[in-house]
Amino acid sequence: MKTRYGLLLIGALVLAGCSWMPHFGKSATPNDDAAQKQTLMKSITGEVDFDLPQPLPADAYLEVTLSDVSRQDAPARVIAKDRISPVGASPVTFVLSYEPADLQDGVDFAVSAHIQQGGQLVAFNDSRVSVLGRSGNNGPVRVVLAEAH
Repeated sequence: MKTRYGLLLIGALVLAGCSWMPHFGKSATPNDDAAQKQTLMKSITGEVDFDLPQPLPADAYLEVTLSDVSRQDAPARVIAKDRISPVGASPVTFVLSYEPADLQDGVDFAVSAHIQQGGQLVAFNDSRVSVLGRSGNNGPVRVVLAEAH
């Protein structure tokens, strides 16, 4: 009887030992890749301030963008974008999520924002808001909008 329990105990220990061993050759499933990407995501937060003479209509929206502005001879490369609708009272908070790998070799990044309504520009930021990279500003950031004329 003792021998039977001894063998049972040894068998259980061997099986338990196999469960912690790495699984060589096991391919990652798409869900594993998605979970790993989610853990690698970073974000920059902030608020957009605006003071407009008239209340915003219900169909107005605020768009906030994180862009790579490193190259002066090329258009800015959009890294992340958030569209907020309806636009509430000022200030409006935002979160821009991005993958650090998307920053690539850029060194200058900026957050910009604008409010549009019916295809018309209502307000925009007229000064650069540098973030990440050389600026060292990891947020939260404040973007101030000026009325479009």
